[in-house]
Amino acid sequence: MKKFLFLAASAIALISCSTKPSYQLTGKVAGADFNGKYVYMYEFGVRDAAPLDSALVQEGAFLFKGDQASPALRVIRFSQADMESISPRQTGPGQNRPYSATIVLENAPILVTLDTVSVVAGTIENEAIQAFTTEMEKINAEEVAFASSIGNFDSLTAEAKAEVEKKSEALFNRRLDFAGKYASENPTKLSGAYVFRSFSSYLDEAVQQEIIAKADSTFKAVPGIDRVIARLEVLGKVAVGQKFTDFEMADMEGNMHKLSEYVGQGKIVLIDFWASWCPPCRKEMPALVELYKKYNKKGFEIVGVSLDKDKDAWEEGVKNMHMEWKQLSDLKFWESEGAALYGVNSIPHTVLVDKDGTILAKNLHGEELNTKLAELIK
Repeated sequence: MKKFLFLAASAIALISCSTKPSYQLTGKVAGADFNGKYVYMYEFGVRDAAPLDSALVQEGAFLFKGDQASPALRVIRFSQADMESISPRQTGPGQNRPYSATIVLENAPILVTLDTVSVVAGTIENEAIQAFTTEMEKINAEEVAFASSIGNFDSLTAEAKAEVEKKSEALFNRRLDFAGKYASENPTKLSGAYVFRSFSSYLDEAVQQEIIAKADSTFKAVPGIDRVIARLEVLGKVAVGQKFTDFEMADMEGNMHKLSEYVGQGKIVLIDFWASWCPPCRKEMPALVELYKKYNKKGFEIVGVSLDKDKDAWEEGVKNMHMEWKQLSDLKFWESEGAALYGVNSIPHTVLVDKDGTILAKNLHGEELNTKLAELIK
C-alpha cells in the first residue's frame, strides 16, 4: 500500500513537473460589433511590425493562449481597416487608442476588455499599467472638458489666450510629473519601461538620465529605449558647459558652410533649429526677429538650421518672416544631420553658445532669451 501511494505521488509530481507554464488571455469586446473579425497581438514599440498572433471574436469574446518564456510588453488591437468605422477620440501619451490595450504578457491569467477606453487586469504588472492609464484618463477628461469650454480660441483676447495656454501646460505637466515619478520608482519593471517609453520625448533630459541610470537590462531591452539611450549619449556631448559640435551644411545658394564659421568666433550665437512647416516655430519668429535687431550689432548672431524638405518652402518661410541671419539646411526633414548631432527631436529647439564656443543654455525662447541676452551683452 505504501509502495502504491509512493508511486501515485511520484506520478502526480511528474505530471506537475511536465506541465508547461502558460498564459491565457481572455478578452471581450464592448460597445461595438466585431464578431467574425480578428483581434491581433503585436510587439510593443515596433512600428509596422507583423502581428505575433491573432484571435477570432465570437459572441463578443476572444482568447489568446500560449507560453511566454519571459514577460514582454504587447499591444492587443484590431486592424486599421476594422477600425475605420470607429470614431477616434482625443488621447495623449500613456493612453490606449479605442479598442486597443497595452499589456504585460506573462504566464498567468490576463483579462482584457476592448472598448473606447479599454481595461486590463489579471497580474500585478497589468494592474499597475491599468492604474497608470486610469490616471491619464482622468487628466485627459479634464483636458477635453477644458478645451470644450474655451470656444473659438482665435477670438479670445491676448490675456485669455495666455490663461488658456497656462492651464493647458499645467495639465500636461501633471501627466509628466506622474509619469516621471512612476518610471523613476519602477526602473526594473516592464510597466515602468512602458511609461518611460511613452513619455521619453517629453520628460526632462535630467529625469531621463536618472531613470536610465537605475534601469535594468529588461527595462532597457524594450523596443525604442535603445534609441532614447543613444539620444541621451548625444545630448551629453552637447550639454550645457560643453563645446559646440561642428557640422557642415548648404546655405540657400547651395554653398557649403561649417557651423564653426559662425560659432566660437567671438560672438554670442543662437543655433535655431526650425522649419517653415512648424507652427510653433513661426509663432515665435517675430520675437526672434526683434531680438536679432536689438542685439545683432552688439555681438549677437543667429544661425538657422532648417528641418525643411522642400527648398521653395524653406526660402519662402525665411523671406516672409524676415529672417535676416544665416540659414543652413540639408533638406532632410527629421533626418537632418545637424539636428541628429544635437539630439533634436522637437522644434523649435535652440542652443545658445558663448563667444568661445561653450554651450550656455538650451531651449530659451521669447522673454527668457531676451533676459539671458541682456545679462550677457552689456
